[in-house]
Amino acid sequence: MPQPVITFLRYSLILKAAMADCLEDPKPEVVHRLRSSNRRLEAMLELLTPSVDLPALPKRSRAFKRSVQKTRRIAGDVRDLDVQRELLRAYQTSDGATKLEKEVEASRKKKVKKLQQQISADEDKIRHALDRLEMIFAGIADFNLSGGRLFHVARSWLTPAVQGLDPHEDDDLHSIRKACKTARYIAEIGGEESRTAMKFAKRMENIQQTTGAWHDYLLLLDQAQTRLPDGSPVIKKLYAKAALLRRQAEAKAAHLLRA
Repeated sequence: MPQPVITFLRYSLILKAAMADCLEDPKPEVVHRLRSSNRRLEAMLELLTPSVDLPALPKRSRAFKRSVQKTRRIAGDVRDLDVQRELLRAYQTSDGATKLEKEVEASRKKKVKKLQQQISADEDKIRHALDRLEMIFAGIADFNLSGGRLFHVARSWLTPAVQGLDPHEDDDLHSIRKACKTARYIAEIGGEESRTAMKFAKRMENIQQTTGAWHDYLLLLDQAQTRLPDGSPVIKKLYAKAALLRRQAEAKAAHLLRA
């Protein structure tokens, strides 16, 4: 049966290792691992806090989120730039793409340095917060929830998280993406046991990926409009692609909200 505490402990180890790896060699896959492990830890806390009788857990959860907030944000900035570098490979023959790629690379170097400085400043605090969470989970390491129950928890968490959001608004559409990601992480724990949980997780992942693709192009378009002259062929192509992805993301988000 799925064991969310064990899942939490596993991602706690991954996050600690990712911080050390980022200080040594912040490759794109390492930065991604740091960011995703943190997101999964937060999803586990969203699941566990109302599910177990541990009075100290809400306070310890808030302490962890505070400790990692700055590092997570900067890691997200670096990850965005890594994705933008990947996207630009499809536009190498377009005028302005090479210049934009160099600008993005330069921005990444600056953000990586800032990320390493932030990890150095916060690593002990983050590790301490994780250690305290691990200590209070020690007595319930075998806590389990059925796959069906995890599906219901994920769906129940998602409903208020997206309530009132308008997919026509960029910020709200981005919030829907993040909410689907958290719901997906919760449901995935039960995916091996429950077809319903796995189906729900895959649906959340599909919406997350579609809205994420739009958001990635939106950020790249913003970079291009800031760094390249008006009328640049790259800007025109990125705008067309971002508009197409926006329509797809909006349609899927709207369908989710109706359901």
